[in-house]
Amino acid sequence: MTPAQITEYIGMPWVSGEWDCWAFFRHCQATYYGRDVPAVDVDALDLRQVITTMETHDERSNWFEVTDPKDGDAVLMQRNRYPSHIGMWVNVDGGKVLHCAQGMGVVCQTRQALALDGWGLMTFWHHR
Repeated sequence: MTPAQITEYIGMPWVSGEWDCWAFFRHCQATYYGRDVPAVDVDALDLRQVITTMETHDERSNWFEVTDPKDGDAVLMQRNRYPSHIGMWVNVDGGKVLHCAQGMGVVCQTRQALALDGWGLMTFWHHR
């Protein structure tokens, strides 16, 4: 994604079930990378359901973990012990994570800014 494309989304509000982290990730994958990522029927406000779905959903088999993220790769983030949020790596300004978070909406943050917001371990995933 280009900086101009990213800017179009910054500030758009998070809406559970409509424009949450997964819906935003799906939209970007389809629009900019031609990947058809399936919808997932999960209550974005039910943290336990989100964590379980992220670990067990069939879509996970279409991605493999990498240490050096590329533009468009998935970024799984966690605040506690398990991943509960998804964003997308974008190659701008040395690399940032574009994501849609509850209470913030769409933001584009460095790893350092994510850590300051309480996001711990991040893993990067590339589509097969």
